[in-house]
Amino acid sequence: MSEAIKTPAAEIDPRVFDTPEFQKDPFPIYQQLRDHHPIYHDRFHNRWIISRYWDVDGAFQDNESYDRAVYKPDGPYEFGSRHIFGPNILEYGNSGEHRRLRNIVAGQFVGQKLQDFIPMIHQISDEVIDKFIDDGEVEIVRQFASQLPIRVISNMLGLPREDEDTFVEWYQALIAGLGFGGEHLMAGLEARNEMWNYIDPLITERSKNPGEDLLSRICVAEMDGSRMSPDEVKGFVALLLAAGGDTTEKAIANMWYHLMYTRPDQLQDVIDNEDLWENTFTEMMRYDPVVHAQFRHTTREIEIHGDVIPERAGVILYLGAGNRDERAFKDPDTFNIHRDDLHMGKENRSGRYKDGKNGHLGFGIGQHFCMGYAMARQESAIACSKLAARIKNPRPKFAEHEGISSPSIDSGGFRTPDELWMTFDKN
Repeated sequence: MSEAIKTPAAEIDPRVFDTPEFQKDPFPIYQQLRDHHPIYHDRFHNRWIISRYWDVDGAFQDNESYDRAVYKPDGPYEFGSRHIFGPNILEYGNSGEHRRLRNIVAGQFVGQKLQDFIPMIHQISDEVIDKFIDDGEVEIVRQFASQLPIRVISNMLGLPREDEDTFVEWYQALIAGLGFGGEHLMAGLEARNEMWNYIDPLITERSKNPGEDLLSRICVAEMDGSRMSPDEVKGFVALLLAAGGDTTEKAIANMWYHLMYTRPDQLQDVIDNEDLWENTFTEMMRYDPVVHAQFRHTTREIEIHGDVIPERAGVILYLGAGNRDERAFKDPDTFNIHRDDLHMGKENRSGRYKDGKNGHLGFGIGQHFCMGYAMARQESAIACSKLAARIKNPRPKFAEHEGISSPSIDSGGFRTPDELWMTFDKN
């Protein structure tokens, strides 16, 4: 083990991970981890932490050594029984059941099938903007970012437009239910059950008489003659509404935050060139992604950086730390939508790109690469470019802002500003 890792001054008190300071600004600790503890044994929380870019990448690629599932696929645990979404693809880890479910639905979110929904994203973006465009100001989190994705997804699913507000309420309860607070969990389960009762007859009908909507496609999608069961469809819809909607919502808010407060000098660049919204999305996913960590457990002993992670150990992969690794990116603590060392195009599950540049880690890599990556990118870029085109002189309403933060322990969700006020002139 290197002398740097043994340096007492570089030791980390594991209680720091529970502090408000870390929730607000984890990056100094990330730096300390990368420089002095590239593999860190957090005995207080009974876990190991991996923080360097290529180590996180390697863990994503190594499904033989790292698994996402907590329970064995052939064990007595009833999958979905303890999850707010019910039975869903996230619980199955590297198992054959995960591959089966993923293969059935993955094709619905890329290529022409995604392009079919692009006009809907444009339409709903305009409808949401119409509600505040005459005010000369907008609270981006509540009035824009949180309104758009869930309405897009519910329309993709072919659900009645008059019920959009109800789906927004269910979505917000599901997200809160992902936290650790008992009252939030109960409210989330109640919302989930209400939503399941709502879509049960729709699943039955569209399995028999499918249309072109996403719910119909999911109900009848097959792989080697296998379809999702009704309960699996409901679990996937809950996952799509909550996880898909929440990540896109936070991405939109974070993009506007960084352009207004972190790099206001680059705000005019994206206004002048709407193609740069995709760069903004990519750099946000590197610089301060919506999701900073993913969990794995080891399936064998793993030697890394002169230490050994034991079998069946819990491991945290800090994507937020790896994305700021100077071993992968130059000047990593600077937000720059024009950087030339980051792959700015579409992501892929291999994490390897023809331009030879490194990609961000925000969507994961390998078997568990985010299925909704293309939809999140398209939706975020289209919504933001729509808003920018309809206003003039966008600027922060307040000179100071408390910044982006991780959510509190009693609520779900991901990193985002609590609120973000912008004023503008009407175009």
